[in-house]
Amino acid sequence: MRRRRFLQISGAALAGTIGGCGGGSSSNVSTGVSPVVSPVVPTPTGLDWKPLINGMQGQVILPANASYAQSALVFNARYNNATPAAIVRCNSPADVSTALAFASKNSVVITPRCGGHSFAGYSTGSGMVLDVGPMNSVQLNSNGTATIGAGAKLADVYSQLIPKGACIPSGTCLSVGISGVTMGGGIGILDRQYGLTCDNLVAAQIVTADGKVLQVDTEHEPDLFWALRGGGGGNFGIVTSFTFNTHATQDLTTFNASFRYEDAMKVFLAWQAWPASLPDSIWAQLNFTFFNPTATPSVSIFGCCIGTQADLAPHWTALLSAIGVSPLSTQVTTSPYLDVAMGFCSGRSVSQCHFIGQTPDATIQPYGFASSSDFFDAPLPAAGIQAMLDGINNARSSGIAGQILLDLMGGALARVAPDATAFVHRKALFSVEYFMDAAAGSNPLWSNGMRQRMQSWSSGRAYVNYLDPLIQDWKSAYYGSNHARLASIKARYDPGKLFNLPQGV
Repeated sequence: MRRRRFLQISGAALAGTIGGCGGGSSSNVSTGVSPVVSPVVPTPTGLDWKPLINGMQGQVILPANASYAQSALVFNARYNNATPAAIVRCNSPADVSTALAFASKNSVVITPRCGGHSFAGYSTGSGMVLDVGPMNSVQLNSNGTATIGAGAKLADVYSQLIPKGACIPSGTCLSVGISGVTMGGGIGILDRQYGLTCDNLVAAQIVTADGKVLQVDTEHEPDLFWALRGGGGGNFGIVTSFTFNTHATQDLTTFNASFRYEDAMKVFLAWQAWPASLPDSIWAQLNFTFFNPTATPSVSIFGCCIGTQADLAPHWTALLSAIGVSPLSTQVTTSPYLDVAMGFCSGRSVSQCHFIGQTPDATIQPYGFASSSDFFDAPLPAAGIQAMLDGINNARSSGIAGQILLDLMGGALARVAPDATAFVHRKALFSVEYFMDAAAGSNPLWSNGMRQRMQSWSSGRAYVNYLDPLIQDWKSAYYGSNHARLASIKARYDPGKLFNLPQGV
């Protein structure tokens, strides 16, 4: 399944609300902008990997190994031409410490990996890929918290917690790793009620650059704990486990409606005004899809209510009335929490709900895409909406296939101060993702160009979990006023920049 290419809410299906991107004409893009990419740093020739192999419980997978090709895959197929010198799959914090010591001693570049979903390809590289995937345990504790291994994917988390009547708010792309989504913030369909994934984090275990294993929370290494909640993955060390507060699960009501593209302005105006009267228990996404550039784009609203159809009814009726046109279709369905969380994968085995390379029988195919994002702190005027629609029309005329996805924010996530965690985007009314299909070797400028097109109305910020290597002012875009504190914490815990991502703190 394509990450952002598919979003469906109906009875037992909700999938694809994380990911995506676009590419387009140069009329709204500076073609002289160079992407922030991973440098190809040669690994020392003739390096003897045996000391690392012998010193670990986990695996060291080298290019000569039969499992190398599949193990090297990442979700964004644009970057599957990378050839890591080794993929080191760590079974324990001790393995991580051993791998870091080996890399430091031998001047090997480290690329941390959990789910392999970095939009910009920062989950792979030419040196050592340090994969925490084997540390994927999920445990519900007696005090109501959940301790989750850093290698767990969302399919693992949901399938093991929800049958026990508990869960955490997070994304809907099931093969995403818990590490990346948490450390980048964790936008999802329940965050208006329960906050971001990172807002529910109460403790973590991390291996820092010097190989020390630290337990962090609000009382122990509080600055580092602050940085892990929205400061981006792979910046401050290798997290090996997370402990979260959980919430009780219940049946969820999902809803959707589709409209004519000619009514897009009316739909947009009503949708962005809806939160003024909306309880935290209701979330919604506005979706413009144009995967067939020769066909008329689709306009859809998808959403989720933590409650019954009766709870949703007055609010849903009010939105449809405010739009003022008849939808092409509508559907409202109440389903078990697990069915909604597992989305398109409901009915498949948990192992199948991973992308190819993560498990032996995985069914989710990697594919090539590009993406960029914006946050909007206030409703768009008609001119701003038209600018976005013009961007869609420009993409279609250039043969670009993609989506623009707008997620409501506010509620619980907005009641956290912008500097209380590293996730700074607390005042946004909604977030936007500009997604496009993009094969390896293509020139995906449209997505980043949409940021430029919409800059008169946006906050100028961007979501670090939707990394865009074309963003030049990425420190401000991803972190705003929180970047200075993040840089100070980085200097304290990783002074030699052992963890040195292209758009890293």
